[in-house]
Amino acid sequence: MEQAATIQKKKNKNSMGREAWRRFRKRPPAVVGLCYFAIIIFLVIFSNVFWNYQTQAIEQSAATRLIWPNAEHWFGTDAFGRDLLVRIAFGARNTLLLGAGATVCAAIIGMVLGSTAAFFGGKYDTLIMRVCDVMMSVPGILLCLAVIAGLGTGIPQLIVAMTIGGFAGFTRVFRSAVLGIVNQEYIEASRAMGGRNFYIITRHVIPNTIGTLLIQLTMNMASNMMVGAALSFLGMGAKIPTPEWGQMLKDGMNNIRTHSYLVTIPGVVLALTALSIMLIGDGLRDALDPKLKGRV
Repeated sequence: MEQAATIQKKKNKNSMGREAWRRFRKRPPAVVGLCYFAIIIFLVIFSNVFWNYQTQAIEQSAATRLIWPNAEHWFGTDAFGRDLLVRIAFGARNTLLLGAGATVCAAIIGMVLGSTAAFFGGKYDTLIMRVCDVMMSVPGILLCLAVIAGLGTGIPQLIVAMTIGGFAGFTRVFRSAVLGIVNQEYIEASRAMGGRNFYIITRHVIPNTIGTLLIQLTMNMASNMMVGAALSFLGMGAKIPTPEWGQMLKDGMNNIRTHSYLVTIPGVVLALTALSIMLIGDGLRDALDPKLKGRV
């Protein structure tokens, strides 16, 4: 009997997954965003196969400096003779690492704090929410600058700074999601059967917020990529000559009047990547929770 119930539960999950994928495919912008992001991921994974990192992305060459896009150099070369396409491909790793790393770390902290606040309530809820109020009262970019001033510059430090600046938003979202779950009948039934709080949270509460997690992750990753690029543009991200899109924008500013492609191409790639992630998040929202369709 128990085995049959387990099999039926797996079938229901598979059916829900197929239905969500069907709804996602009906959103052309989301599908286009997914295809574009898949290309970026392909470059991240296989860039070493197509190009040599040291000779094409790092080493300088006076003979090939500031060449406009052509058949040999599709995106042109920068002021140091390095191929812009190669640097964008390798720079995607660091840019996505900034966005994804800060988002995942903030989500984990927010999930723990938000679940704790909603599930236990009382003084825990009050304390956690007041901390979040304080964190959210400070503009995120200023908070990141303050943290970086203490930790120093670099990609790991930037991820820590963006995590500190972003976990409060995740905490509020998860608290709201969990509050809609904790009073459900199956939670009460689990309590009545002797289920411990840790078991209920990990077995029932968190799995039922996965949809909210995925939507929030994609939306925040896009914004974190832009923030990370902005901070790198200010010289607080990847160290020279490590390729990173924000750093490439900063390097291109020195020759923007005569060689505008140095700024235009990395800027367009960054904007399209952030847009593709947001389109994916919008599609996931409609696929996982159709009731939210059309809402901001």
